[in-house]
Amino acid sequence: MQALYIIRFVALLLVLSSIPACRPTPLDKRAAADWYSRNASMVRWVGYQGSDQHFHHYIARVMDDWTFIQIRKDELAEVDEHPYSTASSAPLYYYLVDPSRDYRKVE
Repeated sequence: MQALYIIRFVALLLVLSSIPACRPTPLDKRAAADWYSRNASMVRWVGYQGSDQHFHHYIARVMDDWTFIQIRKDELAEVDEHPYSTASSAPLYYYLVDPSRDYRKVE
């Protein structure tokens, strides 16, 4: 009987490990625009999280979930650039952006 519980527990761990984690996916500018056009009705807001050497980082609130977006710096000119930080004390985002207008700052 205990072997059955162990088998079920291991099977549950295997299923849970196969679920993709919520992590950023590098996108090019066109893929980011396609993502937004498919999900615009469910996106509550998109915020700019900062930039590092290679990417502009964004966070989107999609219904009751989070989506993290990275767009290569050479494809998107960010006007008001801020440093990207992975520290827990870092702001969630610096400002809101409009994905339908090339991720420009919302005034």
